[in-house]
Amino acid sequence: MSISRDGNTEYVSNEPTFEEKTVRLEEEIKKQLEQDPHRLEFKGRYFSNDEMTILARSEQVRSVRSLDVSDNQIGDPGLKALFEADTLEQLEDLNLSVNFITTAGVKEVAQSDAVKIKKLKKLSLEDNKLVDEATVALVNSPSLSGLESLNLGWNEIGNDTAKALGQSAIMKNLKTLDMERNYISGEGIKEMFSGGALSKLQELNLTSNKLGDEGAVALAQAESPSPLQVLWLNNNNIGDTGAQSLGESTHLTHLEKLYIGRNYFGEAGGDALYNTKTLTRMKTLVLKEGVETNPAFVNYSRPELLRPDYEE
Repeated sequence: MSISRDGNTEYVSNEPTFEEKTVRLEEEIKKQLEQDPHRLEFKGRYFSNDEMTILARSEQVRSVRSLDVSDNQIGDPGLKALFEADTLEQLEDLNLSVNFITTAGVKEVAQSDAVKIKKLKKLSLEDNKLVDEATVALVNSPSLSGLESLNLGWNEIGNDTAKALGQSAIMKNLKTLDMERNYISGEGIKEMFSGGALSKLQELNLTSNKLGDEGAVALAQAESPSPLQVLWLNNNNIGDTGAQSLGESTHLTHLEKLYIGRNYFGEAGGDALYNTKTLTRMKTLVLKEGVETNPAFVNYSRPELLRPDYEE
């Protein structure tokens, strides 16, 4: 197709038509499903809403249980097309990380009666710049009552979401929760574990939030603790008070792995964790972790997430 610009110059667009995209995608779907009839992966393919519409309409995908479309250019129309597709009713694992999905789109799908995907056990919306309004609606969506794993990392959510999780009647089956690099504070941790909703939670990632000592103490003293086995608390401005409280906790007795590097506690806090008398199941304890060993840690576009006490 030629596109006319100023003067007499014409530029040829290499963008395939919707029909051409349909033919190509249907062929690739066929090839992938010949290898594994239950899984499709289209990670990092520059796919947009068109491809999601085509995929959702394809009769070939009725057997698919796992779909990875992370690191693409999918927006709200693509999200809606997927969730309202009766061809994907058997889907159990959906990865939508690193896309262009907005708070409005997530909220609409979470509250929609037209959703057909209701068997999801695993959902990732990591790095879509969502705010609390979206994720509060999400964790209260009846369509997601079977979720066992939820990844909301690298977004812009905070204590409202933590409170919603603690009170949700929907997230009763959640076993794994990733909230890395968000804005949850000590107050949010109190809310998250005050309602008893996360009674099955086994793995929790709170790396690079804003917990401080208050959040660590809240975790250690939670009245309705979940059977946490794996806990990430890296980079949360936790000092000796928080570390000591964790080391003396009588509520986190199922804990087997604790990652708590890049914090501010000293010898007293480290000793309390290393020589704990209550966390008797602990097999892995990481007290120190250098930023220099993980260059990917630095998020230059979001400097406020480098340290929870960052101020402009």
